[in-house]
Amino acid sequence: MQTYHAKITQIGNSKGVRLPKELALSLGSTEVTLEQTPEGILIKAAPAIPPLSQWAAIFAKADTTPEPEFDEWDVTLQDGLEDE
Repeated sequence: MQTYHAKITQIGNSKGVRLPKELALSLGSTEVTLEQTPEGILIKAAPAIPPLSQWAAIFAKADTTPEPEFDEWDVTLQDGLEDE
């Protein structure tokens, strides 16, 4: 694992970091996900969005079980907030 050094630069009204070419190419993607961690910022390749032609098969595998009905409306009515 190699360590890289980069400067934070001004990009419009934002700040940005330019990735060295070999590091950017190693991601295998043009989009990234940023995650703030206690150690700093983790940059990961963003998950690929499947092509539209595969969406029907993906949705067919989805859980379509209806959510249970919310039957505790009376609890919300007793939250102590009265109409004035």
